[in-house]
Amino acid sequence: QGMKRKLDMADSCIVPNVDIKLSKEEDDLFTLLMNVVIFYKMPCILRVAGGWVRDKIMGKAAHDIDIAIDDRMGKSFAESVVQFMQAQGRKGEVGSIGVIKSNPEQSKHLETATLKVLGFEIDFVNLRAEEYTDTRIPTMRIGTALEDAMRRDLTINALFYNVNDRTVEDHTGSGMKDLEDKIIRTPLPPLQTMTDDPLRALRAIRFACRFNFKLDRELEETLSTSEVRQALASKVSKERVYTELNGMLLGPDPQRSLDLLYSCGMFGVIFSVPESIKEEQLDASWTSRAMAVGRKISSLDHQSLSLILRKDLPEQPVALQLLPAEERRLVFLAAALTPLRALQVEGGKKPVPLVEYVIRTSLKGPIKDVQDVSVLLECSEELRLLAASPKNQCQDAELKLRAAKCLRRGGAQWRLALVLAAGELAESSELKKLHALEREMMDNWALDKCWELKPLLSGNDICQILSLDKKNKEDGIKIGSITKEVLDWQLSQPRPLEAKREECEQWVKEKFST
Repeated sequence: QGMKRKLDMADSCIVPNVDIKLSKEEDDLFTLLMNVVIFYKMPCILRVAGGWVRDKIMGKAAHDIDIAIDDRMGKSFAESVVQFMQAQGRKGEVGSIGVIKSNPEQSKHLETATLKVLGFEIDFVNLRAEEYTDTRIPTMRIGTALEDAMRRDLTINALFYNVNDRTVEDHTGSGMKDLEDKIIRTPLPPLQTMTDDPLRALRAIRFACRFNFKLDRELEETLSTSEVRQALASKVSKERVYTELNGMLLGPDPQRSLDLLYSCGMFGVIFSVPESIKEEQLDASWTSRAMAVGRKISSLDHQSLSLILRKDLPEQPVALQLLPAEERRLVFLAAALTPLRALQVEGGKKPVPLVEYVIRTSLKGPIKDVQDVSVLLECSEELRLLAASPKNQCQDAELKLRAAKCLRRGGAQWRLALVLAAGELAESSELKKLHALEREMMDNWALDKCWELKPLLSGNDICQILSLDKKNKEDGIKIGSITKEVLDWQLSQPRPLEAKREECEQWVKEKFST
């Protein structure tokens, strides 16, 4: 009777005429989970929650499967799955259980059990309900499907797939309509949803840009409030913020994400800089200048991007979407930090570049992002200066060497620095000069792949040619200096990658023999 009442309640929210097509592997998984329910006589309903349901309805690839259970904790059900598989002699098809504890202080409210089953990485959780007393930290209990759906971040993410009877449920009453109308909306009043977990402010923006949906007007107004900004800064770990930011920048429209962060007043919260820098070296307009660079990059047309990347790119309305997602992420992360490139902040024994401070301290990002973004910022500035330099015969050799060193610094990603440089140019005539520089470097100076170049002569070679003793301190210093000049000589040759060893040896003898 209890099960019948549950099913009757679920009937009222079943979405008609929506048939989710399962792959054979998904069908096998759900059949297995129902066999567990039947074998242990569990009076429960299993539901797939969240993004998997949304993506299946939209006809998109869906991978992450979260199973919500209405009468027990996720860990308890996962243990039953493991026991069932072992009893069936299928131990090799199930992994071991992992448990991610809840952490309400950081807005992580649900304990989650993780388990690999039939090749799927599954999260098992209980349906959630909350009760608030005098504190902002709620008391958790197992809830109903309606209570759980209303506490989710967005209506389009609150749809359920009922595994028991293979139907789609919309307990908020607007999830399917919002999906059809392309609207990002919260199940409860936006401020209540955002206060529950302020990271949802960033998730709302990410999903709006990922699917090209509009933000509900009330939601957009709420995102612009000081309450949301303060909650985001104080309640959410920087690591979680960084993960969401990366999701935005890896999406199809990173600049729209940054624009929404800026218009809602959250850009400065995420890319926060020390107050001392704001007062002494950085005016309040730096965020708008950062936006201008990103918008310029985002507006690059198909022809300009093809010339910069030297690729025959297929026609597409938004040319930047032709870049691999990780390259787009780096370009727009660097664009957001362009106004900070020359600044430093006090950091223990020596000053720290402000770009490094923001990525490592404000965003808790990895050192690799610091390195990659720093290289892009450094190389893009040098490329702009080279493009603006007057060309004449006297300066040509010097400019070529500067360009070669810039390309070696940028490595295989130097063209991303060229894209970033294009975003910092004010006039279309300057963009033509940048295109001309690219042609000069590749066609006339033959610098393609110069970053792979190694010195023609080793330290031992130089010792032999000049009769030096590398054990001698003075000679050791001299050898290091000459090795760098050998590389410069190679880069200065008409075709650096085809420079001759014999000619290099003769040049060393003539220049350094005493």
